[in-house]
Amino acid sequence: MKINQNISAVIVNDQLLRNENKLAQSTKRLSSGVRFNNAKDNPSGVAISYRMQAQIDALGRASANATDGTSMVQTIDSAMGEMNEVLQRMRELCVQAASDTNTPEDKEAVQKEIRALKEEINRISTDTEFNGKKLMDGTLDRRTYVTSKQATVGGTAVTDKTSMFDTISNVIISDEVQAGNYQIAITAPAEHAAAQGAAGTGGNALTQSGIVCINGVEAELKEGMTPEEVYQALRDAGNEAWVNVFPTDGTGQQAPITEETLDTQGYIENQNGYQGFNTILAFVSQDYGSQAKVEVTCSNPALAAQIGIPANCSGVGKDAEVDVTDPDIAKDYSGQVTTKVSGNEITITDKSGFEISFEARADVSNAVINIEATDIGTLQLQIGANEDQELAVRVPVLNTTSLYIDDLDVTKQGGGDRGIAQADTAIRIVSAARSKIGAYENRLDYAKSGLDATEEDMTNAISNLADVDMAEEMTTYTNSTVLTQASISVLAQANDLPQQVLSLLQG
Repeated sequence: MKINQNISAVIVNDQLLRNENKLAQSTKRLSSGVRFNNAKDNPSGVAISYRMQAQIDALGRASANATDGTSMVQTIDSAMGEMNEVLQRMRELCVQAASDTNTPEDKEAVQKEIRALKEEINRISTDTEFNGKKLMDGTLDRRTYVTSKQATVGGTAVTDKTSMFDTISNVIISDEVQAGNYQIAITAPAEHAAAQGAAGTGGNALTQSGIVCINGVEAELKEGMTPEEVYQALRDAGNEAWVNVFPTDGTGQQAPITEETLDTQGYIENQNGYQGFNTILAFVSQDYGSQAKVEVTCSNPALAAQIGIPANCSGVGKDAEVDVTDPDIAKDYSGQVTTKVSGNEITITDKSGFEISFEARADVSNAVINIEATDIGTLQLQIGANEDQELAVRVPVLNTTSLYIDDLDVTKQGGGDRGIAQADTAIRIVSAARSKIGAYENRLDYAKSGLDATEEDMTNAISNLADVDMAEEMTTYTNSTVLTQASISVLAQANDLPQQVLSLLQG
């Protein structure tokens, strides 16, 4: 027996420390609920669990993003619903105004409400917001950039005009138009219909009476009317018939058509105004293209001679002319590309729903227009846990200009019927945009459901990896507790051994 080194106590103490460490580890696991509280407990498990936890947190945030996106889309949906209600009312008013039972005063009353409805449509477009972000004014629409080359604008050759408003406006592209460059040649501009009268015989008052008819709208001229009264009567009739009537210097269509002279079709206006019956008048349609017309007739040839209006004069407008057959241009499209032109409104269609529409300036000719469609501008909703897992939400600009109702006027000749067609077009545009918004809303609902399900599955996975099995761990804890207590008891006995050796020396 030895007393210098108490080997038994050392052995028991070492085992006690091991049992205490096991007991401490088990206590940590039971109190924290996880298997590893330090990296040393399970290095690979810690790395895996941290990555999984990052994914779980990101999935939760993405689900919240989808919820926010749904709220935004619902705001747009509601605004478009209100806009559609306004358009339905506008169409109803057009149907009312189309009946000839209405007096001019009745139609003017109807037009007042239509004007108010137009203002409401523009207000909805500019004021609809979500969290301070405007939604329907084009802010969330795809960006397009326009350049033109080899163009003649207002009789002047230009190169690489970089602003779309120098050549075309109101550019609308469908979702099926991929990012890229698309060219179209405008070989001839759209034209107003126009007709010019002649110098009359003059005088300070009419010596004749009769009816001057402008596109079916009658102006009754009576003997004794002054030149100012005759001119006002012709202007009023012309405005109702979609025709501008103004005095010209008589040189005809000699001036180049510029941005400032688009509405006069190149006629040089008489700076002195309408001075008398010998002043030459020009009649220019307010519309562009083959649908526009100017027909002026007079029931009394003598009256026509006095005020300088031929017994019959007329003019027709011309649509813009475009071309996409040039090899350098055709390469931008498939072999199924088609073009549709109405006045200065141009639409390019191709397979699979491809469509680009715009309005060309009526003084632009010999121009190759390049439209660069981009993916810039849409609202990107992060609806995934990782990079580039986004949903692009595109909301086209919706206002009276993009809906082609800015010039809707039921007080003019045929305004009611024309207004019905314009309202139908506007309703179709808004309905198509709202349908797309509904699709976004459905996608966000599905995305949220998928994210929530994935988050649940990953939470279950990380639980299997990192969560402690409480029943198993309690067994380990109990075992460690018993062993620790036993070690303490044995250590006490081991420490008594040297004392027992001393009893031999005493004997």
